[in-house]
Formats: sequence, structure tokens, C-alpha cells
Amino acid sequence: MPRALWTAWVWAVISAFTEGASDQASSLSCDPTGVCDGHSRSLNSIPSGLTAGVKSLDLSDNEITYVGNRDLQRCVNLKTLRLGANEIHTVEEDSFFHLRNLEYLDLSYNRLSNLSSSWFRSLYVLKFLNLLGNLYKTLGETSLFSHLPNLRTLKVGNSNSFTQIHEKDFTGLTFLEELEISAQNLQLYVPKSLKSIQNISHLILHLKQPVLLLDILIDIESPLNYLELRDTILHTFYFSEASISEFNTSVKKLTFKNGQFPDDSLVEVVNWFNYVLGILEVEFDDCTHDGVGDFTALTLNRIRYLGNVETLTIRKLHIPQFFLFYDLSSIYPLTGKVKRVTIENSKVFLVPCLLSQHLKSLEYLDLSENLMSEETLKNSACEHAWPFLQTLVLRQNRLKSLEKTGELLLTLKNLNNLDISKNNFLSMPETCQWPGKMKQLNLSSTRIHSLTQCLPQTLEILDVSNNNLDSFSLILPQLKELYISRNKLKTLPDASFLPVLSVMRISGNIINTFSKEQLDSFPQLKALEAGGNNFICSCDFLSFAQGQQALARVLVDWPDGYRCDAPSHVRGQRVQDARLSLSECHRAAVVSAVCCALFLLLLLTGVLCHRFHGLWYMKMMWAWLQAKRKPRKAPRRDLCYDAFVSYSEQDSYWVENLMVQELEHFNPPLKLCLHKRDFVPGKWIIDNIIDSIEKSRKTIFVLSESFVRSEWCKYELDFSHFRLFDENNDAAILILLEPIDKKAIPQRFCKLRKIMNTRTYLEWPTDETHREAFWLNLRAAIRS
Repeated sequence: MPRALWTAWVWAVISAFTEGASDQASSLSCDPTGVCDGHSRSLNSIPSGLTAGVKSLDLSDNEITYVGNRDLQRCVNLKTLRLGANEIHTVEEDSFFHLRNLEYLDLSYNRLSNLSSSWFRSLYVLKFLNLLGNLYKTLGETSLFSHLPNLRTLKVGNSNSFTQIHEKDFTGLTFLEELEISAQNLQLYVPKSLKSIQNISHLILHLKQPVLLLDILIDIESPLNYLELRDTILHTFYFSEASISEFNTSVKKLTFKNGQFPDDSLVEVVNWFNYVLGILEVEFDDCTHDGVGDFTALTLNRIRYLGNVETLTIRKLHIPQFFLFYDLSSIYPLTGKVKRVTIENSKVFLVPCLLSQHLKSLEYLDLSENLMSEETLKNSACEHAWPFLQTLVLRQNRLKSLEKTGELLLTLKNLNNLDISKNNFLSMPETCQWPGKMKQLNLSSTRIHSLTQCLPQTLEILDVSNNNLDSFSLILPQLKELYISRNKLKTLPDASFLPVLSVMRISGNIINTFSKEQLDSFPQLKALEAGGNNFICSCDFLSFAQGQQALARVLVDWPDGYRCDAPSHVRGQRVQDARLSLSECHRAAVVSAVCCALFLLLLLTGVLCHRFHGLWYMKMMWAWLQAKRKPRKAPRRDLCYDAFVSYSEQDSYWVENLMVQELEHFNPPLKLCLHKRDFVPGKWIIDNIIDSIEKSRKTIFVLSESFVRSEWCKYELDFSHFRLFDENNDAAILILLEPIDKKAIPQRFCKLRKIMNTRTYLEWPTDETHREAFWLNLRAAIRS
């Protein structure tokens, strides 16, 4: 079966199991890679239906009490099994028999009172085993771990009932690297119990009393890199030169965690440093000193140094009787060879000047999370103090003045790395004094809101993260690394200010874009972290960010750290995945295309208007709007004319010399309205036409070829066509002055064409004998 199909099948089986099994099983969540999480789900048994697709199973922090032979038999590919912090009291003999690929097994903090070697007989590749915190008193009657040749880390014991270690207990663990034994109440240690372990490098011992400590260490023949003593009360710690004569182990690092010791026991510990070969680093973590600092015995024993110790670390040291402490001058001479000192979170407010002067080899000093202020720092960094100090860490103390702090440290001629982060400086003065070799400065989380020339020009690394900075405009010609994350910067710093910058971390600001030109302006930039900003995903920015394959080699948090904040429809998307529409990215082209389309539309509209007389319809609409403002029909008393005559200028002779003579000079006379004579001067011609038609009882159209071609006749005919014909009255009188082809009448005058086809019109006779009848009929039509 192909690998992809196999994975899909496994995932389908797991999904079916998680959806269709019991309520307990439904709380087990698995991903497509076979990692199943069921911790803290209140399970009281191992879920049924587990398959070969499960590779990692976490069932810790539940209420499981029993592991049966069939619970895990199908999990043949399982590599990690976490069953810690349950209520398991029984594990059947073959529960883990089918787990031949298991590398990590955690059975810690259950209720196992007996351990069986049969559990582990098929776990050949197991590398990690944790059996801490159970109820067993011993590690079994036979060798428990003889079937685990590849085990590298083992954790055994408990804080109460585990009291004996026998010679057989660790047989077969030839290549064990890390061993943790919790035996606070250890009463019996059989010699040579740890002799079989050849390569152990990290030994962790939870011993309440150190009585059997030397017996255990004598059996460790291999070089021990790291020895850790936890929860040990050193009130009875004592050894002689004779008792350690068999001790051949070389310990490089020694840690006391959660230990307690009085003054005299501390003297024994210091004496131990001079006998145990190779101790280079000593650490006291969360320890309590039950004394008053009476170390006179050190002087009496003529102990001059802390052995070969170069690194001393003290974290969370508790001194209940601190205010009764003696003068510590008796221990000052012991510190001459120490190179690295860390005293963290221990309420230190002063390092006496004399002690500082004795620390002649000190290169690194960390006083983080203490109570140091400028007043006490002045005494600590006195003349000739820490002559070779290169790194000083004063993070989270009580420093307030950046100017004074720099001035106090001028005595440290070799200082090149200073960490004064998490102090409340608030502001930065314009100028400061610093040691001449300063190369690294950490001012993160100091609440400063601007940077000034106070910073030393020799800096190569500067950290001003998590402040209130909104700009960076300092010239630092030697700066190679700049850490300025979590501020309020809107753009990248100017590259001309930082000519040799190679690393910049500027994430978590309010930067909305950057360009290829900006990045190229940093000629030596190798790493840029700029994620977590409010990026506006414009077309230019997306084109740059998505089109530069080499960008991923520079942006260390690409692509997950880079998210769009705008436009709104891509907000939250990764910059790498965001896509904008054509109209957003080619606005000018779209506008040009729209303009061209509008132009073509207008052109087409013009052609269509010309072809289908659209202009005429517009004129008619205007005339209609004008007419709508007037009464539909003028009252009879407002009629001034018997007829309005519409005619062409070429037909004016006929109208003015014949028609006027026959109608106005006849008895009784008729009053005609002629545009030449009766239109009001200065009035808009359209209004004149409309008013004249409105004030006339009839409208006479003198039709001829010239009439059809006349523009103003068209206006008069237009309005009559709309106003008179639409009212379905007989106000229009048509006189055909000469024969006209009906096809010459414009198509838009459809009603006129219809009237000429359906109604009788007067035709000017060519025979003079018929003209008297013509005038008679015309007079009758006007008066009708």
C-alpha cells in the first residue's frame, strides 16, 4: 500500500475510533501524524480501539488504574507512551509486549507497589524510562532492567518507601547516561550497586541525609559531568581526607537544589571542592543557609581557593538570619580564581568593595533580580574592582539614572557587555560616559521613549526591545546587531545610520510595509525578524514579498510571523498566502479601461441617437417638461389668435401675401399668429413657439418640401405633434402646398404620417378656379 494511502487509512481508523467509541475514547484527540493527546480527560481506563497508526500516546493526569495485556496490543508502531500521574496499581505481564518500537515510557507517580522485569523484556529500543513516585520499596527480586540495552535515561525511587539499593538493581545498564534516584529515606546502599554503569554523565540524587553519598560516588568510575543533589540537609555533612581516598570520580559540575546547610557544613563543602578533581562549576539553586556567616574555620584550615571552581551560581538563596551575619571578609581570599559568578534573585543590595577587589579573575558577573541601586553600585564598582570583568548583568534591579550608571562603571576598563534591562530609567540624557571598550548594551524593558547620543559609539550589539520608541535616528557606525522589537516604530531605521548592520529584530512594532529598496540599502544584512507588525498588504508589498525567493533566507520568522492587517478581506492571512483582485492591483489600467468603455458607450449612444433620432426625442422631452408647467389647455379668454401658422421661410411669400390677405382682410376677419410679426422680441424662441400655439385656437401647418427641411418648422411640428396630437383634438390643420412624398416625412413624426393617411387635409390647387373653394374650406376649418 502506498505511504500516502496508508497514512490516510490510519487517520480514518483513528478518526472513526475517536468518533464512534465510548465517551472516554471520544475525548482522545489524534492528528494525522499519529500523535494522540488524552491527558487530563478524567479517563479511568486506556481507550479501546487503538491502532497501529498511533505513534505517540499521552494519557497522563487521568484516573487509569489498570493496564491489561490487550489494551495496547495493536499499537505496534508506538514510540512514546505517557501514563504518569494516574492511579495505576496493576500492569499485566505482557502489557507492553507488542511495543517493540517504544522509545519513551513514563509510569511515574502512580500506585505501583511491585515492579516486574517481564514488562520490559521486549522493549529493546527503549531509551527513556521514568518510574519515579510509585509505592515500591525495592527494584524487584531480579534484575529489572537487564532487557534494556539501549536505555539512556532512567528515573527511579520515591520520597518515602524506597530505602534500599542492591547490587543487582542496575545490572545491564551499561550505556546509561542519566540516572535519577529519589531516595530521601535511603537506609541501605550495597557497595558496587552502580559499578556496572560505565558511561553515566548526569547523576541526580534525592537524599535527605548525605550519609551514604560518598559510598554511592565511590562506585561511579566514569567521569561524571554533572552531579545534582536535591532536597539534601547538609547539617551532618562531613568527610575526611582518608574517607575520600577511594573517590576517583571527576565531577565537572555540582548542583545543590533545595538544600539546607549551616556555616560548618558550608565549610565542608568548600573543603570538598579541593579534594574532588575537576569541579569547575558549582550551583546553589533555591537553597537555605541556616547560619550567620561564621566561616572562620576556612581560615583555620588554611583553605586558599575554591579548588578549581571557575563558575559559581546562586539562585534564590534564603538566609533567615541575614541581619546577624558576620563580616564575610574571611571568604574573600577564596574567590581569586573564580571567573563567572551569578547571584540571582537573592536580595543582594551590595557587593563590598573589598570583595570586588579580590575577584581578580572575574570575567562574568550576573546580579539579576536583586536590589542594586546607584548608591550601592558606587561602592561595588570601586577603584580596582573586578579588573578583568567583561560582562556585567544588572537586569531588574533598582537603577534609575542611565547617566549615573554609566559614570559609575568607568572604573571597569575591560567591560564590553552590559545588561541593565528591566530597570526604570524612563528617559535618556543627551550625553553619557561609558567604559571605553563597550560593545554590547541591553536597555530592553527600561520604559525609555527616545534614544539620544548618550549611547556609546563603539557599540556592536544594542538591545532596546520592549520600550516606547517611535523612531530610530542614531548614527552607530560599528553596530552589527540591533534588537528593537515591541516598540512603536512605523518604518525600518535608515540604513545610512547603520552601515555594517547584519542582524535586526524589529518584530511587534506598527510597521505597515517595507520594500526591496529598503532591504537592499543594508548591504551586510543577513537576518531580519520583522513579523508581528501591522502589514498593509498592498499590491507592491505583496509583489515584493511573494516574488523574492531569497527573502526567506533573510527573514528568520518568514512566513508565519508575517500577517496582513489590511485590507480587511485579507486580515489575518499570511502575507505569503494573501491575494488581491485585479482591480486592486491595476487601478490605473482598470480606470483607463473604464474610461475607454465609457467613451465607446457614448460614441455608440451618439451613433444610435443619430440613427434613431434620439436628439429629437430629447427635444421632445424638453418641450414636454416646458409644457407640463403650463395648463393643459388655455382658458378661452386667454386665446389671442384664431390660428398659429407654421411655415417655412421659403413659403413666406405664399403665407404673407396670399393667406394673410384672404383670412385677415375678409369679413369677418381672422387673426393669425406669424412668427415674423407676432413673436415677442428677446424671448427664447422655443417659449415663443409654445406660447403662440397655446394662445391660438388652431395651428396651421403649411407643408412643403421646404417645411420638412426647416429646423424651426420641425420644432413647431414637434411640439404640436406632442401637445396637440396627444390630446386627441382637431387643433391641427394641414395644408399641402405642394405634392410631398410621404416617405420624406421623418419617421419620428409617426402620428403626423398617420393623420395624413387617415384624415382629410387641404391641398393648394394649381387651378385658380378652385382656389376660392380652398379659402372657403380653410376659413370653415379655422372657425370649427
